[in-house]
Amino acid sequence: MNYEESIEYVQSFVDHERAADWVYPEAFKLDRMHRLCKDLGNPQNAFESAIVAGSKGKGSVATILASILRMENYKVGLYTSPHLIDLRERIRVNGLCVSEVRFAEYVSMFRKLLDTSAWRKDPPTYFEVLTAMAFHHFREMKVHVAVLEVGLGGLYDSTNVAPAKVAGLAPISLEHTDRLGKTVAKIAVQKAGIIKGREIVVSAPQAPDAEAVIERAARDREAELLRVGREVKVFPRDYSDESQKFDVRTPYGNHFDLEIRLLGRHQIDNAAVAVAMAEALTKKTRLTVTAEAIRRGTLDAHWPGRLERVARDPDIVFDGAQNPDSAEKLVAALKRHFHWRRLLVVMGVSSDKDAAGILAQLLPETACLWATRSTNPRALAPGEIAREAEGFTGEVFVEPDFRVAFRAARASARPNDMVLVTGSLFLVGDVKAAFSKELEERW
Repeated sequence: MNYEESIEYVQSFVDHERAADWVYPEAFKLDRMHRLCKDLGNPQNAFESAIVAGSKGKGSVATILASILRMENYKVGLYTSPHLIDLRERIRVNGLCVSEVRFAEYVSMFRKLLDTSAWRKDPPTYFEVLTAMAFHHFREMKVHVAVLEVGLGGLYDSTNVAPAKVAGLAPISLEHTDRLGKTVAKIAVQKAGIIKGREIVVSAPQAPDAEAVIERAARDREAELLRVGREVKVFPRDYSDESQKFDVRTPYGNHFDLEIRLLGRHQIDNAAVAVAMAEALTKKTRLTVTAEAIRRGTLDAHWPGRLERVARDPDIVFDGAQNPDSAEKLVAALKRHFHWRRLLVVMGVSSDKDAAGILAQLLPETACLWATRSTNPRALAPGEIAREAEGFTGEVFVEPDFRVAFRAARASARPNDMVLVTGSLFLVGDVKAAFSKELEERW
């Protein structure tokens, strides 16, 4: 089986990222994931692991933590989702994606394993296959530690079969309300499901309802809870359009004048979660993380598609904000780090997202809006986005082809304007894939 055939095989499994017609949690069976791991010899037990859940920012936390751990010369696995351009982005070791050759070898092995009557009756999902493959790859590469980003929720997520001794919770807000729950508290129950017992849990600042759920879960499961803003103190310092500096004080140590290239005040909190998680790993495992590794790893962290400036004159920024809370943080971050005369927005959202809530945050700052869609089947029709923008005093253009929408926004930009592509990581990934070479040549 070659690489192209292996991709086609993996995509033949049910993909809840692209399908809308499924029920939670019935579609997620941890017993099936446990069985798949058992058939592979339980690779998730071959290394230390840390797990990160949350509504927004969990990928940033995971990326920063993995970057810190790499600076101690550990071999570090990183599992994230979704990918922007290449499926292999989800499975990395020391920043390098799993190779096409290894990916194809793994898929061939999985195909033989799953070609039995038992597995044909109850096949794993696309995400379960990829998660198990990540575990297998990390074992094959003999990683010391793996950082795992939860896909959906936490309690029933495939990543939650790993025996993580440290857990992180990024900010929790309303998302996937048709599946995770209609309130922040109910969603927090699902996210806090990654707390299994007696680990160290580090939480970003949370809404009161979410914080209460997390505190109760930690107390009931005898886990030590560290909260950013309480046990973990953060002190923002200088910032520019390229980076920001801050101090962090944890129960384990003080870190002064740290610098991060991820932009937005919220990324400082995400970094604080990662710093405290790195220190927690030294308490729960045999890993050692020095202050210098924390300094270097925080500075070296890079996370594409999250307030990522890809061009200047005009500034072009990509951000996958996909709910009202993340859109609010996006607007605040843009105002914090950039200046513009007109903001030109290319927006596409998934049909299960709160398009009206996202627009409520973006439109007051927007001069022109191009409503478009990604190639994901769950993408909301551009006309629906335009209808949600009713009453907007600026110009609205409906353009189903994201390529045409992006070109039009860029052509309309004048000196000191900004073009923003947002609303969905799927849209950001599509635009990056279509225009990355062109944008790199202009940068």
